[in-house]
Amino acid sequence: MIEIDEFDKSILDVVRHNAKMSSTEISKKTKIPAATVTRRLKRLVESGVITGYDARIDAEKLGLKTQAYVVIRSVPGADQNDILDAAMKRPEVEDMAALAGQFDILLKVRVKDTDALSEFLFKHVRNFPSVAQTETFLVLNLKAYRESRKTSKHPS
Repeated sequence: MIEIDEFDKSILDVVRHNAKMSSTEISKKTKIPAATVTRRLKRLVESGVITGYDARIDAEKLGLKTQAYVVIRSVPGADQNDILDAAMKRPEVEDMAALAGQFDILLKVRVKDTDALSEFLFKHVRNFPSVAQTETFLVLNLKAYRESRKTSKHPS
């Protein structure tokens, strides 16, 4: 495990919100010298703390206005990896996780509308191997969450 100090935390906070910033821009925001920022970023990448730089896509501008979370309970004794592998192949699935608790799998799904969500659930999820039960949670107000994330800081 790598030791992270306040400089690293400041740099990570800026990069987390805008990965396209140059070392000079990060330096201005954090009040850390640009050479130090460059050196710290290199160390954070080489140590695996920073694993990549991703683009944030506005799915609504692509016509994908409906988001839902689908929890899946698998049949007893099933290999959850079979469900995860099937879900990974579906373009509707943005993210997924294996869970502990009442349900086994959580899918974050983005589709055009509720008709597309229904089609995804009935034509695909119910046909994933070893699915015993599903429950779907439709996101009603994503915009408020997205706006709050822009200004919130992650816990240290």
